Amino acid sequence: MEEVKTPGAMEEEDKVYVPGSPEDLARFFAKVKTTESDALSAKHLDWGWKVLGPEDGAALAHVISKNKTCITLDLFVNEIFEEAGVAVGKALASNMVLKSLDLQQAQVGVPGAKAIAAALKANIPLMNLKMHYNHLGPEGVGAIAEALKTNDKLTNLDLGDNGMMKEGVQALAAMLQKNTKLMRLDCSKNAGLWGDDAMKGVLTKAGEQHDAARKKAKKLIPQDELPFKLLMEDSPGQMWSPNGFVNVVKYPKQRRPKTNRDEPVVI
Repeated sequence: MEEVKTPGAMEEEDKVYVPGSPEDLARFFAKVKTTESDALSAKHLDWGWKVLGPEDGAALAHVISKNKTCITLDLFVNEIFEEAGVAVGKALASNMVLKSLDLQQAQVGVPGAKAIAAALKANIPLMNLKMHYNHLGPEGVGAIAEALKTNDKLTNLDLGDNGMMKEGVQALAAMLQKNTKLMRLDCSKNAGLWGDDAMKGVLTKAGEQHDAARKKAKKLIPQDELPFKLLMEDSPGQMWSPNGFVNVVKYPKQRRPKTNRDEPVVI
């Protein structure tokens, strides 16, 4: 039976708040089922699968800017899109405590990637960044790669299924020849790599040079002792075009073999 909403409930859902206003923050904290006090003092925030969207960008930025103890923020599978992604990136630039950020399937796009790249250029203490399936394309991947030429904090980066294309692969290869801190790079399911042995070879060679440089570099944290790991799962991902992302790779339909219904069933 379909739920019938009361007029009061419908009015509450239809309200539009000024982003970042007390009313907007109250709405957000009710959505993630926590208090503002707890959100701004928690060491770990697990807000994956919370149906967050573009309207939550200002509130997320508020938490990232104001929480001085949180080291792990999980926002996976929340499609916040570009504007909120930019807000998150700008807030990151002033956060000096966060170590791990999971933005898988946030779809922050190129603008979000550029804002996050700017934060990485500021050498924030972030060590783990997961950006699988974020519609970054070659431009967004290139922005992240450029930032990591000078960033010496990030050790783990997931850029899987972002349609990085050859330009993104080349940008990452150039970055790996300058960066000595990255310990793990996941480029799985990326158009520009899958099915292209030449481009996989470019990234593999850059990874080998990166690993050699890591071995020679001064060791400051335990992760510096670990060998570099490059992941390139060779399976289709989303294709990128200047007009946006398109799914051009289709899996063949699996059909059951035809059988004669009159034939006896063997048990």
